[in-house]
Amino acid sequence: MYLKELTLHGFKTFAKKTTLEFMEPTKDSCGITAIVGPNGSGKSNVADALRWVLGEQRIKTLRGKAASDVIFSGSDGKTRSGFAEVSVTFGQVEGIEGIEFSEITITRRLYRDGESQYRINNQNSRLSDIHMLLAQANVGQKSYSIINQGQIDHILVATPEERKGFFDDATGVKPLQLKRHSASLKIRRTRDNLNQAELLVEEIAPRLRTLKRLVNRLSQREEVESQLKLKQVQYYGTLWNTVQEQLKTELSAFEKIDVSVKKQVEVLDKERAEFRKMEEVAKADDKAKDEVASAAIGELQNRYETLQEKRSQIQEGRFQIQKEIELAKVKAVSSWTPLPLSKIIEGIITLKKTLSELKTKLANNKLDAKDLDSAFKSSENLLNRLQKPAPEEKETDPALIKKLDALKNDDAKVVAELTMVKQSMQTSAKESKQERTELFALQRRMMVAQEQLHNLESQLNDRRVALARLETRNEDLERDMKEVFDGKDKDARAYKDGANTDALYPEIQQLRHRLDLIGGIDDETVAEFKEASERHEFLDGQIADLVAALDDTEKIIDELDEQIKSQSSRLFKDIQAHFTHYFKVLFRGGKAELTEIRAKDLVDKSAKVEPVDESEEEPVVMSKKEAERVVGVEVTATPPGKKLKSINLLSGGERALTSIALISAVMATNPSPFVVLDEVDAALDEANTVRFAEIVGELCGKTQFVVITHNRATMHTADALYGVTMNNDGISQLISVKLEDVTSGSSARR
Repeated sequence: MYLKELTLHGFKTFAKKTTLEFMEPTKDSCGITAIVGPNGSGKSNVADALRWVLGEQRIKTLRGKAASDVIFSGSDGKTRSGFAEVSVTFGQVEGIEGIEFSEITITRRLYRDGESQYRINNQNSRLSDIHMLLAQANVGQKSYSIINQGQIDHILVATPEERKGFFDDATGVKPLQLKRHSASLKIRRTRDNLNQAELLVEEIAPRLRTLKRLVNRLSQREEVESQLKLKQVQYYGTLWNTVQEQLKTELSAFEKIDVSVKKQVEVLDKERAEFRKMEEVAKADDKAKDEVASAAIGELQNRYETLQEKRSQIQEGRFQIQKEIELAKVKAVSSWTPLPLSKIIEGIITLKKTLSELKTKLANNKLDAKDLDSAFKSSENLLNRLQKPAPEEKETDPALIKKLDALKNDDAKVVAELTMVKQSMQTSAKESKQERTELFALQRRMMVAQEQLHNLESQLNDRRVALARLETRNEDLERDMKEVFDGKDKDARAYKDGANTDALYPEIQQLRHRLDLIGGIDDETVAEFKEASERHEFLDGQIADLVAALDDTEKIIDELDEQIKSQSSRLFKDIQAHFTHYFKVLFRGGKAELTEIRAKDLVDKSAKVEPVDESEEEPVVMSKKEAERVVGVEVTATPPGKKLKSINLLSGGERALTSIALISAVMATNPSPFVVLDEVDAALDEANTVRFAEIVGELCGKTQFVVITHNRATMHTADALYGVTMNNDGISQLISVKLEDVTSGSSARR
């Protein structure tokens, strides 16, 4: 890589577009370019322009006070410029990492409103990209690539810490340091992000724990609901199928008896018709003889039938009352529900209070039987409310019992009267004539058939009561199933295995009680838990990634530190050897030395460097690695024949020669692609100027030199000369001369 071309437009005194072309170093020519001209002509502005385009941000270094001072401010013959632009072109850049071009042009433009632009090969770029590119090429605005008269002395008078920056450029570790700096910034940003993520996790965690407990309760609820559903399917399925079987059996028996009743009614009606017919015949035959007897027998028969009808009505009434009693028992069983926990606790507290009062009365000998009866009754009531009552334990309505007893008495009276009517009919039959034997036999058959019909009707009523009880129970059961299963009772109806319902019932009540204790959880809580859980999981993943990134970046920094340390240490020794050599060349003897200052050298002797034991009270000041870190460079120089302890005791010329020796040592060890020396030989006498020129001639094989000078000896080493002049308009102009063209008879060109 070499400096090929520099173009200035509106920069300081170069108002017009001006281009400087530099010679490419070859085997036959070092390509040294000298820029000469009278004082105030603007030749140092060339060095400032090169420094500015390479990214210099310190206006003081550019000999200005404000950023706009680099823009041409105008003169008597020309108005001021609206912008300043400088472009520098480098050739043979193929060897630089990441560059695919043979040439690269860096451009910087600044407007008066403060807007600034950077471009690389006419593509907008960032300043950091330019810094990295130049650092990889061992070029930078803070390095030794551009040195003016003030800087040549500044290297020596600078502090050891400031001087270290110069040696970082000199040893070529600047790109590594930039990478390390970028990695450090990345670590800082990563730690900030990690802290923010951890704070968010700490903020989410309490709410997530609460939501998790709620959702865990929901999972418990789902498990309990699943068990409850299974138990309910078994319980109600068994009850429903049992009732269906009982209904089927009872209905079959009812229908069978009903058919028998209907047949018996038909037989009885037929015999009644036959009896009426025979009775009419008998009355016609013996109308005169036995009219009174026939009338009596007919009256008895009518009375008998009336009593039978009355008995049927009584039986119907008894059926209705028995039905109500049975239905009341069924409803009492189906409507029973266990006491809630709060009521149970309330009852136990009341019972405890009662027992405490009994204990007090017993101690005072005031206990009587009424108090014991009251306590016993209270405990018995609580026990009855806690236990599921059996159907027979249901107390029947006294009014219904009273009605039922009245009907039983009426039925007994009717049966007694029927017995008397039958006996009267039998007595009348014996007293009648023999011709009416068939009529009386038919009457007896009618009485037997009537009795059989009554018995069948009684059985039918019993079946109707049982059937009504089952139907009511079935209706209540289906209503309960509809409520329990929310209309989805298909599984319960299909359950055929059968189960112990007495054992299942308390289990179902216990599961329902557990559900009441768990409570309900709405869908929003589940959705919130899902969202919080996903965010927490995402943040955990981010934290893990950030921690991994921190570990990787810290490893990279450790590797860079090791590489920087190794390269810096190796090249520093070479620079020190070359510094001693060039110092002796310039001073014709003497002694010069470079010394690295480490962090441990700056701390008090009382401070500990190694980590101390935790039991010791003294804190650790710095780690061993930190203690060995190089923080500065000290320069000592003793010209021949003198004994100087401080670099500040050197004269101006001696400091200049020492600085030149140091810069020459750096260029010999780690040469920059190009070096611009801006009147660094101004303080040298003629003899030292010759020696300086000899050193430049020696080093030109390693680097490209651009020298701004007034000294003839330095000009003599140049391969090309640029003359800078300034007319009355205050604008700098160039006159260029190639020495090979001068020797061949050509003239200078503007």
